[in-house]
Amino acid sequence: MCTIYLDTIMRQFNFTFRKVSFISFFFVLLFASCTKEESVSPLIQNKIFLTGTGSTPTKWYLTSYVSTATVLPLNYAQKRYYKTYGANNLYKDSDGFVGSWDMPGTEQLIERYVNYPSGTPATQYYKIVSITATNLIILHDYNGTPITAVYTAGN
Repeated sequence: MCTIYLDTIMRQFNFTFRKVSFISFFFVLLFASCTKEESVSPLIQNKIFLTGTGSTPTKWYLTSYVSTATVLPLNYAQKRYYKTYGANNLYKDSDGFVGSWDMPGTEQLIERYVNYPSGTPATQYYKIVSITATNLIILHDYNGTPITAVYTAGN
């Protein structure tokens, strides 16, 4: 009698153990699949770097200006100059220019100004030399002279 009772208890224990093991395995599998990070394309990643994360776009402060191979000293206004690229493709800078921006490729940045002093919209094309969450280096030509601008993220 005791053997039959012990056998019944062991069967119930094995059934319960398998049930708990299955449920535990299911939850481990569920949480493991939820924590996977989805990869994004390099272009999307660069746009995230440019705009920042959260509701407030990153302000990119000018920290260095290089013409050809000469580092140009920044004046008072340039040391406080910044650009902002909104997630909705709106652009503005500390000089009061507004417009839109586009990044058609990982190495291309376009700024379109709607309030240019001449009264007509203007467009500036840049080559992105490097971009991270904290640094932006862009290159453009000014009357045939290459100009490299280095920006640091801040808010």
